[in-house]
Amino acid sequence: MSSRPDWYADPTGRHELRYFNGTSWTGDVSDAARRSIDPLTPTPRRRGTRSVVAALLALTGVGTLVIAIVVVPRVAAYLDVSPHTVEITECAPDGSEVALRVALANTGESRADYTIHVRLLDDSGAVIRDTTLEVNAIAAGSTVETTDRLPARFDDVACEIRGVSGPLPFGIDLGPAPSSR
Repeated sequence: MSSRPDWYADPTGRHELRYFNGTSWTGDVSDAARRSIDPLTPTPRRRGTRSVVAALLALTGVGTLVIAIVVVPRVAAYLDVSPHTVEITECAPDGSEVALRVALANTGESRADYTIHVRLLDDSGAVIRDTTLEVNAIAAGSTVETTDRLPARFDDVACEIRGVSGPLPFGIDLGPAPSSR
């Protein structure tokens, strides 16, 4: 074949003529003197920048919507603690465990869920461990006691309330709500 650029019979047989640019066959074709484009090999369609931007914006919108509908209300409930009083009624170490009893009174006007954050300290004031106690569906005006037995190999242990929060969002302990510390 001549290496001269020109129109030649289409080697694929799909058209009458195909243009040869002197190096390779192009996608320019002609049938009955009408020109068109027919690539020799199909090229994969690439998404345009606008499509990618639109997809990213849609995902961002969906993510924002999920956060607004699902996450924000649960975190708000955690931070917006119903009125209450709380006290430790028992903190009794026996050398291997600490028996812990906490009384919580719902002083608000509606049923509420609470998370009580408790810290165990050794005789020097160093933190042995932090724990949480969850009490749910406490009626307005009611007081409940909750207990736990915590491993601690100390004979002298102090227990202190670090704070009280609403229900844990998705079971994740975020620590005491800032307003309860």
